[in-house]
Amino acid sequence: MPGNGGHWEFYNDRSHAERYFEEKHPQIAQFRKKIYDREVIPIYKPGDVLLYRYDVWHRGTPVNVGHKRSVINIAWKKRDSFWHLTWNPAWSKWNYYGKVESVLMKLSPKQRALLGIPKPGHEYWNEDNIRWFGARYPGLDIRPYMQALKL
Repeated sequence: MPGNGGHWEFYNDRSHAERYFEEKHPQIAQFRKKIYDREVIPIYKPGDVLLYRYDVWHRGTPVNVGHKRSVINIAWKKRDSFWHLTWNPAWSKWNYYGKVESVLMKLSPKQRALLGIPKPGHEYWNEDNIRWFGARYPGLDIRPYMQALKL
């Protein structure tokens, strides 16, 4: 399951992932089943465009052996939303395998800001966002962000 921050094993296909959750985390498996029950599988034709938000639970389907899937990903953002980055294959792939997490945890807030993560005290940060940031990167010291809140 991508985006898990190393909490669960990663499987790049649905059947293995769901079997893992059924065996190891039945409550999560039940939740995921509810999501799958509501799944809508779009039927595309060449030239179609899919627009979705980052908070939409989405996944790809397996690519069959001997075939390929061509995708152009484009991200729009407000000018002042500097922390929204356009992902590239290396950044997005390695973000799910622990390497990025381990690097981010070693960086100072100033160094993280160079990667597009707002500095402590930026208007983006509130208690919820800081806690979610800490949950996404377990072990990250969120104290500088909490201490800089303008309460």
